[in-house]
Amino acid sequence: MFSEFGSLILPNYEKSIALLALLFAVSLVSFYFVNDSKVFAATETFSADGQISSLVLGMPPSKNTVNMSSVEKFILSGNWKLVTDKGKIANFTSEFYTGPVNGANNHTHQVTNLRVEDDRPILLSTDGSIQISGLTDVKTNGKSAWNDVPTTISISKGRTISINIADNGTQRHFMGQPIYGIVKDLKTHQ
Repeated sequence: MFSEFGSLILPNYEKSIALLALLFAVSLVSFYFVNDSKVFAATETFSADGQISSLVLGMPPSKNTVNMSSVEKFILSGNWKLVTDKGKIANFTSEFYTGPVNGANNHTHQVTNLRVEDDRPILLSTDGSIQISGLTDVKTNGKSAWNDVPTTISISKGRTISINIADNGTQRHFMGQPIYGIVKDLKTHQ
């Protein structure tokens, strides 16, 4: 009924509790030092926002080799926001400045009105990741440019976002390349 634990003599159930407490403490300390990522409960109601900071290269996506000194480069910089409520999109907006690095023909884009075509709930995973596919409307300088454009939005581990806008839906305006950014804030709601 009793066993020795170090220099203490404890009943077996107390030894089990002491070992469990020790393992729990070690796992918490290990988690803190080994994994600096955020932990979420899977949820259907959340909000996220951040910044767009991307570079699009002026080349077709099928090209395998790039001469970085001569390829035209376009800077994209702005903000985005995503809000869900009970598994449905409540709001998605992204507004960003874009233009070639030489400063000519600068303009803005707005990606709005995200619509998901199936009835599955939008669910943020426990590691803060999600992928949403649907249709968006894309504006240039606040005016409608392209409507009903297939778009996929991916948030990875609550840290980064990629917005993939269908190349054929925007007359190859984004060169078939994703728009990247960071997640500044991600909040789950009950």
